[in-house]
Formats: sequence, C-alpha cells, structure tokens
Amino acid sequence: MTVILTLLYPKGSKPFDMDYYLNTHMPMVQKAWQNSSAGLQKWQVVKLDPSSGYVSKCILHWDKQENVGKAFGGEDGKKILGDIPNYCDVQPEQHVGEVVGGN
Repeated sequence: MTVILTLLYPKGSKPFDMDYYLNTHMPMVQKAWQNSSAGLQKWQVVKLDPSSGYVSKCILHWDKQENVGKAFGGEDGKKILGDIPNYCDVQPEQHVGEVVGGN
C-alpha cells in the first residue's frame, strides 16, 4: 500500500526560494528518508500557478502510513522541518492519503 503525503505551500510574504528547495532541502529529505527504514519511496515537486494561491506542491510517496509519523517525529524530521524558514515564511498544508487506484 502506498501512502501519499502532499505538502501545499501557500503564498507567503516573501518569495518561495525554489532553487534552495530543489537543490538543498529536497536532497536533505532524500538523504534522510529514501532508501532507509523511513520508507520514503519517491518525491515530486510541482510549481503551481500563482493564481491558485499556492506556489508549490511536494508529493511524498511512502511505503506505509506509520512511517510518515515516525519520519517526521525523529531527529531527521526536526532538522527537515527546521529548514523551512530557509526557503519560505509559511508552513505547508499537509494532506495524507492512501492510494486506492491508478495506472
């Protein structure tokens, strides 16, 4: 069963630093949680149309629900969450769900 965590970043008062996000933050996420017992299978970043009120969406694919909580609750999770102010000034909205269909 694949579990998807979607992080939606709303517009903030300062510009979202996509370069930092892609070249520093997401490699940190990958190093900590992918190919480890954390269970992150893959990630994707989507640049959104500014008229939507959001600037970016990150889609994290996990092997199981409990690993999402474990990853964010551990030391790596604290470090990753603490890095958010380096690329934006807002907290992302979080949406978690189980994949039930697709091709």
